[in-house]
Amino acid sequence: MCETVWNTFTYYYKMFPEVILVLSIFSGLCTSDFVSTPNQNYFLSIESLNWTDAREACINASLELVSVLSNKERDTIQTFLKENNLKPADKWSGYWLAGIRYPNGTFYWDTTETEVGLGVQYGWLFGEPSNADALEHCLELKWDGNNFGWNDYHCIVEKRYLCQNRRKDGSDTNGLEDYSFLTEENLRNSYRDRFYYHVRSPVVVGIRNSF
Repeated sequence: MCETVWNTFTYYYKMFPEVILVLSIFSGLCTSDFVSTPNQNYFLSIESLNWTDAREACINASLELVSVLSNKERDTIQTFLKENNLKPADKWSGYWLAGIRYPNGTFYWDTTETEVGLGVQYGWLFGEPSNADALEHCLELKWDGNNFGWNDYHCIVEKRYLCQNRRKDGSDTNGLEDYSFLTEENLRNSYRDRFYYHVRSPVVVGIRNSF
């Protein structure tokens, strides 16, 4: 949104450079997408969106979804949330981060194509990622009452999200060409196909025909 706002401002400023008030109005629109904090690197959304829309919202604000590539970054993000009293409201709430499960089954940070967990200790919550019902392919940051940690969850669910300034090196905000594999319908079809393949395997069919 910020990018659109800025382009609009630039257009009108060229026509009416004396109208400085326009700048303050557009600045207010731009910052209203996120909770106001002194931090100038991390930004927590006010609205809730599904994962793909959250990704686009960060990009439109000239930001990117948060990725965690080191223990220091993990701690810095947690400190940001604690100091600004922005911990998720309960154990069921969470904030979308940049991690997604690729079709090969491995989680990667969408913005850097780095495998999730490399260089980071104690990232995932205990027992995660669980991929319940084979439909949890997006990564959220949660608070379990004692600790922060990552959890895999349904990408179509609307959640608040964390953006950060774009990394100077290693970021690819263009991302993948197609994210349709994250939709519930495609995930269910993939799960059904895998189940059918196993059920129809020669061993199972042979056992079934022996009765």
